[in-house]
Amino acid sequence: MLVRLLYVSKAVNPADQKAIESIVGVARQYNTGHGLTGVLCYGDGVFMQCLEGGRDAVNALYGHIIRDKRHQDVVLLRYEEIVE
Repeated sequence: MLVRLLYVSKAVNPADQKAIESIVGVARQYNTGHGLTGVLCYGDGVFMQCLEGGRDAVNALYGHIIRDKRHQDVVLLRYEEIVE
């Protein structure tokens, strides 16, 4: 079963450019290796990400994002089953 998840969060330290770049780099590598697709946007200290993939993989990644100390105020905006 495929799902789509959309969330927003705030960067704990928006001035730490290395942390922001690390999040983007790790996301690219992790998502590719786990069959996930999506879009990660960042601006003015706010992340917005749409993830698509298998339910277990998406849920596992979202759990990691919630626990990631570089994010705060993580808010789930949408979670739905998708066909493709």
